[in-house]
Amino acid sequence: MKSPQAFPISPKAFSPNDDAPVLIVGGGPVGLLAAILLARRGVRSIVCEKYPSRLDAPKAHALNPRSLEICRAAGLPLDRIRQAATPRADGGCVRMLTSLVGAEWGVLPYERQDDGALDLTPTPLVNIAQPRFEAILEETAERLDLIEVRRNAEWKGCTQDDDAVLSEVICRRTGEVTSLRSRYLIAADGASSAVRAWINIAMIGPEVLRHHVMIHFEANLRGLVQDRPAVLYFFFGASAQGVLIAYDIDTTWVLMHPFDPEQTPLETFDKERCRQIVLEAIGADVPALNVRDARPWALSAQVAESYCRGRIFLAGDAAHRFPPTGGLGLNTGVADVDNLTWKIAACLAGEASNALLDTYQSERQHVARTNMDQSLNNAMKILAVPMALGCLGDGSDDGAQTAQRLADPEVRRSLDEAIAEQSDHFDSLRLQLGYVYGDANDNRVDNAESALSPGDFRPACVVGGRLPHVWVHRDGERLSTLDLVAVDRFSILTASANSTWDQFATGGELPMRCWAENRDFTAEQGSWSDTCGIGQSGALLLRPDGHILARALNDQAESVAALLTNLEDFLGRPTRRAEHPNGRRTGVV
Repeated sequence: MKSPQAFPISPKAFSPNDDAPVLIVGGGPVGLLAAILLARRGVRSIVCEKYPSRLDAPKAHALNPRSLEICRAAGLPLDRIRQAATPRADGGCVRMLTSLVGAEWGVLPYERQDDGALDLTPTPLVNIAQPRFEAILEETAERLDLIEVRRNAEWKGCTQDDDAVLSEVICRRTGEVTSLRSRYLIAADGASSAVRAWINIAMIGPEVLRHHVMIHFEANLRGLVQDRPAVLYFFFGASAQGVLIAYDIDTTWVLMHPFDPEQTPLETFDKERCRQIVLEAIGADVPALNVRDARPWALSAQVAESYCRGRIFLAGDAAHRFPPTGGLGLNTGVADVDNLTWKIAACLAGEASNALLDTYQSERQHVARTNMDQSLNNAMKILAVPMALGCLGDGSDDGAQTAQRLADPEVRRSLDEAIAEQSDHFDSLRLQLGYVYGDANDNRVDNAESALSPGDFRPACVVGGRLPHVWVHRDGERLSTLDLVAVDRFSILTASANSTWDQFATGGELPMRCWAENRDFTAEQGSWSDTCGIGQSGALLLRPDGHILARALNDQAESVAALLTNLEDFLGRPTRRAEHPNGRRTGVV
């Protein structure tokens, strides 16, 4: 499947007084993707990254379907992302064991990576080490003239007024201090965000739930894994505890090892001690094992009390910290900047008032809270697995007791039930694709929806929701309906060629494109409009991020005017009026 072609770029709202319309602090995946999305929307940005080069610690490993849909819309090379990812045969499941070569307690599928997921998304989840993903993002950014990436550039502070943000940035190599003026600032500088601290935004929730040390090592463990490949190995053995992440079974691994800093000071984790911890988790000697790095981190569950101060916006880990259980952290950050960047572009182009930017917090904060709650629930619920065996996997027995319990049919039954209960941990498709933007209290979701499990995703054509994916054909090419959404403008999708909706799209000052079924595209199966329930003369008004802003069930003047009212209210500005094709005065753009 090919990524859609990038559209022509024309720089927006650049003032000679600005160094760039947008300054992005942080050159990790969220910051780089924000710059790419802004460039695709015609906005120039400067990315300030304090480190001289990318960190090679693998960090995140999962890009979920929605993140990949956003990457696809941004014109990233999805084929390269897939090639750099863990093969599906290696990363398709999660295993729970006493050690890598020890007894296996159970196995679960890891998300939906099979071809059946193609009915719900054009881009099923992939497992890719974060540095590999960042390399692709950086190469893409380097090819875009509207992006300037400055490394060794540490953001130190700022002032702002009604028109701009003035930041001080120091070159860590030379010590030179530079002032950068931008219309907006996006803080994508991670969990310890300097920007968030400067503008005094508090994080709500527990900062430290448990301490871990991340041990990054290189080894070829294919011979030990044999017929038990997985992307995650959870250990509950007598001596081995933690989670082993297989970024590449032949080369790259990380062990997340829990520890108590009061009992085991961090400075005791030298390379030799880390090597011994890893060998205990593996359960066998590996002479060629090379410990690359060991770093502490704390399990947190926090969301920023506010996502903005004036013209400064938080995104990614600067706005939320999740337990890694569920793989939702990086993916939530990707969706953050997809939501934010088109709104900034619209304001810079004069297509919307700054009131539009207020919707960034109201839409994204509740998604972060939902994802944080699920991640925390996953972290707590996983403890039910060792508890079903009558232990906590904390080294309190010598292994013989564990083996004896595993041989007990009643204990085995309880253990199987506890493992089956972890399915939500490793299948959260509803959280990935089904979040709905709307009122902060009800999110425009029926109460019955909240009772569904995180994996129970049911595509629905609802206001605030993502446009459902349907395979269509256009000019001999197989595409998703998501590919019809232009990232630099609003779109109209309608059931059939209709002069009313064509005029709505082209008759005014706001950039818009109208797509009509059976004129511009055809559904691969059945009728797209029947799937969306809009009737033969109805239409969907789509935001540049692919979420549905409004629906019209017909093309009568009242329906068209209502659609326009929704658009104007959302943008926070009136739009030019025109005549309805039937001769009645309406609110058509």
